[in-house]
Amino acid sequence: MSPSDRPLIAIIGGGASGTLLAWNLRRLHVRAQIIIIDPADRPAVGLAYSTLSSCHFLNVPAGGMSADPGDPGHFLRWLRKHHDPDVTSGQFMERVVFGRYLSGLWAQARPEWRQTRVLSCERVAGRLELTLEDGDVLRADQVVLATGNYGPAPVARVTSELARSGRYHSSGWDNGFYERVGPEDAVVLIGTGLTSLDVLMRLRENGHRGRVVALSRHGWCPERHAPSFAATTDIIPEETPAAALAYFRAFRSSLACGISWRSAVDALRPRINLLWQALDLAEKKRFRRHLQRRWDIVRHRIAPDVADFMGVELENGTLVCRRGQVTRLDFESAQVFLQARCPAGVFTLSADHVVNCTGPSRSYDQMPDTFPYELLRTGMVRGTALGGLHCRDDGALTDAGGQCFGDLFALGPMRWGTLFETTAIPEIRRQAADLAALLTERCGYDVQEAPCNVVLPEEGLRRTGYGS
Repeated sequence: MSPSDRPLIAIIGGGASGTLLAWNLRRLHVRAQIIIIDPADRPAVGLAYSTLSSCHFLNVPAGGMSADPGDPGHFLRWLRKHHDPDVTSGQFMERVVFGRYLSGLWAQARPEWRQTRVLSCERVAGRLELTLEDGDVLRADQVVLATGNYGPAPVARVTSELARSGRYHSSGWDNGFYERVGPEDAVVLIGTGLTSLDVLMRLRENGHRGRVVALSRHGWCPERHAPSFAATTDIIPEETPAAALAYFRAFRSSLACGISWRSAVDALRPRINLLWQALDLAEKKRFRRHLQRRWDIVRHRIAPDVADFMGVELENGTLVCRRGQVTRLDFESAQVFLQARCPAGVFTLSADHVVNCTGPSRSYDQMPDTFPYELLRTGMVRGTALGGLHCRDDGALTDAGGQCFGDLFALGPMRWGTLFETTAIPEIRRQAADLAALLTERCGYDVQEAPCNVVLPEEGLRRTGYGS
């Protein structure tokens, strides 16, 4: 069949989620044209794995980062062939290396890449019509939202003067920010989690020596990965009532029985979405309010090398973590003044630069410059009461009226709210494999499609014209 005769699958987003879906579709020999739409400078790597820093590490050991849920050793074999023959499954690799791995998957998937943005989507004559920023219009049979994470939500009003100053940075992923920070500049990071550590490490790598203050509502820092044994008992037994407090008590009871908290958290990982979906809305909100941050700290642990770096910074006093919720931002005399509130009262910090490191926002209805906002505005999709987008178990999105047409899907972070865990590779790879199987069944198989062989990323990118 010629490309024009085939069904068209449009994947909006060319980072890890979109790449894994395209790779799985190609492995299944789908009889469809695959187009990925993303304005990024580089395909495959997305925001997380496009980092320029060699000190940014994965938060999961190499043995847990396979792209294939049915082949846990896929990434490890790739590492030993293309990176380091002696690497072990327990090592934590640099994120830039995982980016090369994703680039290799992109080269195997061979999608058509449209380097532009999607402005709107509507149903026309039984298909989904996508209007692109470059002026083109695509008519797709299936559309998948795989845009990954968006930037953090504002923590306080940013005045026009502060915005023009270049001293307030709405995201730590802006590469230009690091070029503007002087070696001795005082920096305040809003957030004490994973993003703040990424920013701190990048600053130090660039020669920054100044004092850094990290501020968050609880003032909690990430925990380190450490060896732990798999729990052999149910951490939250099946008979536990579907309530946030009941879950918390069952978890604490398991710890009292001698199970380490790391083992308990890891044992919950495969069941966490089912436990979440058993809660009603009131209980979900209660969990978000009282337990979400506690869970994030113990669930999203950091590599030992990163934990050692953080420990040295804290011990030397070059990093100070404080508890406080930002209430105001001002700019005066070339300084940013940050006002925050903590249990002891209100206090003020001043700095040469302030960076919002609070993590990704999923309140798409408050992001007017994004495609999810446009979909919500036109009623093509609907959000959940907790953020993210409402979808069925297979990722099919429902519209404002609650109807599901089965031609518009969400993948990865877009499912947040409907799911509890949906942002890490172990969850995304499962979703990508399942969704690829569903779409392939609908579109049919191409028995003449050549099998995908493992290729070195740089070679594959040169062949498809996406290499530097």
